[in-house]
Amino acid sequence: MKRLFAFIAVACVFSSAFAQEVKRTEDDKTITVVEETQTPEGRVVTTTTIQKDRVFVNGFLYNWELMGAVGTQLYYGENDWKMVNKLDMLSFPSFDLYLTKWASPYFGVGLGANVSKFEGIYQNRGDHLFATRFKTDNAFKGATVKDYGYQNLYCQEGYYGNVFALAHADLTNIIGGYKAKRFWTIDAFAGGGVLFGITDKAIGASFNVGVSNKFRLTDNLSITLNLRGGLASDDFEGESNLNEPDETHFLANHKLDGIAGASIGLAWKIGKKKSRWENTYRTSTIHYNDAALARRDSINLALSKDLKDAATTIGDLRRQIKDSENTQYITEVPDLWFHINFIVDRWDLVNREKVNLQSVADIIKSTPSVKYLLCGYADKQTATPSHNEMLSKNRVETVYNYLTKELGVDPEQLVTDYKGGVDYMFYDEKELSRCCMITAIKE
Repeated sequence: MKRLFAFIAVACVFSSAFAQEVKRTEDDKTITVVEETQTPEGRVVTTTTIQKDRVFVNGFLYNWELMGAVGTQLYYGENDWKMVNKLDMLSFPSFDLYLTKWASPYFGVGLGANVSKFEGIYQNRGDHLFATRFKTDNAFKGATVKDYGYQNLYCQEGYYGNVFALAHADLTNIIGGYKAKRFWTIDAFAGGGVLFGITDKAIGASFNVGVSNKFRLTDNLSITLNLRGGLASDDFEGESNLNEPDETHFLANHKLDGIAGASIGLAWKIGKKKSRWENTYRTSTIHYNDAALARRDSINLALSKDLKDAATTIGDLRRQIKDSENTQYITEVPDLWFHINFIVDRWDLVNREKVNLQSVADIIKSTPSVKYLLCGYADKQTATPSHNEMLSKNRVETVYNYLTKELGVDPEQLVTDYKGGVDYMFYDEKELSRCCMITAIKE
């Protein structure tokens, strides 16, 4: 029984020595988590800030999307406006395929392809100037003699493809901010490509724009409703409705054709990282030496008692109180601001910076009542956030060890911190962000 009580007592002391308190606050832009842990060496306070509206940009193998769709499409050429029933130009089915690499939740690039049937009409003049494609021997019956029958209209029919490069913009994330679980997103895209005939030797240029409405089913799968339009070079179908007298007039009056389509399909997120983007966060850790703080409080208590009990020694007590105040509340400290630089992806000190630290050590030793902050940094453009956090931590530890172990600086005068990767700190040069900053702490 005595052993059981002893075990419980030891467990209570051990758990109290490592007691932890966690506080969490949140607003529209950030989530802040503060963890305070009590250890035998003192308190450790870690503050982590997560930015909701900013995300990391992932590597090449991350966040790809494959979309397939089926629908209807029409090609609107020079003579097609003469159709009495414009629905005759619609072809079904039309097949779409898109592959997109999202560089961020807001922008991406990719490729698109479309296969559809060509249905229209052309003017059968027998003229060598008009190298009409997709021709048939079927006379068109949709126009009356009173209207366009005298123009000898014939039907066009065949299959063609369209391959194009696209730039994408997620308008929902751009306007409303990134949300991983959003049900409806709007993907707008635009780009150029090449039209080619499948059943006829035809080729031309195309410009394509469109919008895809995506409705989320799972983290990786969405239903899509797509609208797409575009322009095609007139030489693709090779015909004109102009009654030109010669080749010069014909070439001068070449026009652009139109393409329009609608489809429904599925979008599937593929790649190494399928559906989520990581929020940016920043963590800082501060170690408090509770033993030194306790000694300071003990000195203050003793001085206050002596002041009440020894009215005859008031002058000496005032001098001691002044010395104690200089220890607790620093009123005059040197404006020390020092920059220790490192080589990219390294945390060892070069000889030049060792020479600079000798001067810093002399200043710190000459002000024993002043504490100094050592804070490590890395440039965020060069590596991943986790790697930059490791670099900044190792750099501040290197400077701390060199000052205390090599140059004899009192460890109780130093407080350490690290910030990970940061934007340009000086003169828009990322090299100057690979550093440890040393500043005097003014309490």
